Amino acid sequence: IHLRHYLHIIENEPLYPIIYDSNGIVLSMPPIINGDHSKISLNTKNIFIECTATDLTKAKITLDMIVTMFSEYCDEPFTVEEAEVVYPDGRLCVYPELAYRTETLSGDFINKRVGINESAESIAQLLTRMCLRSEVSGEGDLIQVEIPPMRADVIHACDIMEDAAIAHGFNNIVRSTPRTYTVANQLPLNKLTELLRQDLAAAGFTEALTFALCSQEDIADKLRKNIVETRAVHISNPKTAEFQVVRTSLLPGLLKTLAANRKMPLPLKLFEISDVVLKDETKGVFDVLMSRNAC
Repeated sequence: IHLRHYLHIIENEPLYPIIYDSNGIVLSMPPIINGDHSKISLNTKNIFIECTATDLTKAKITLDMIVTMFSEYCDEPFTVEEAEVVYPDGRLCVYPELAYRTETLSGDFINKRVGINESAESIAQLLTRMCLRSEVSGEGDLIQVEIPPMRADVIHACDIMEDAAIAHGFNNIVRSTPRTYTVANQLPLNKLTELLRQDLAAAGFTEALTFALCSQEDIADKLRKNIVETRAVHISNPKTAEFQVVRTSLLPGLLKTLAANRKMPLPLKLFEISDVVLKDETKGVFDVLMSRNAC
């Protein structure tokens, strides 16, 4: 039963992928299940790391992550043997790539964006502490930042600035008064929501905060409704069966909360005031209608 969430990936394909060794022993049937022959034990010495995915970029990132973590524990640390992959069209690629890349940032640029006053050398040291080997180049306060393969989360210069802020310490950043002056106040809808929450809590109800995503069964089958009639917005690639659609009602979440607290003393008085999302069929295909509901 636990495999059914992955069956849709290959159910309509004419061929199924099978990975086997030179002796014809099946190692894996990606992305469904691994073979018993390829399991790892405490006596395993040589590890073959295989990664399959429907997205090549994500597969490369995942493979680099796993390889770099395992390589740290080799007899000779960080020793990796590459493997050749032959594609059906005849292309030959070598993996893992373990590609490094270099970004150049100005120390003054980081100081202004983060709100600190550090020298370029000090910023380079901060970034090095975050696994981003950095050094100051000979041109002004420019910093050469080397991004290793296991830091695939570093995509833009703002990610490097964030790492500099984390290494410096958010609590060490001096607060400053904004240059612009504005007067903030609550939106009327949020103000009304807060007043309702206070009144319901005063009446003895306990507020629940449930997930905005739920399964199709929660909003349709379990409420004796047709999924088409719910006007639900579906997730194109749900990771689990519990998060397939955006909720159209707050009732399923509260019912699940009650089911999880059946052993608590009665009466159970719960409420929730949150947003729900419905397809707006009067407009375009991608238009949705968000509304604040109370249950």
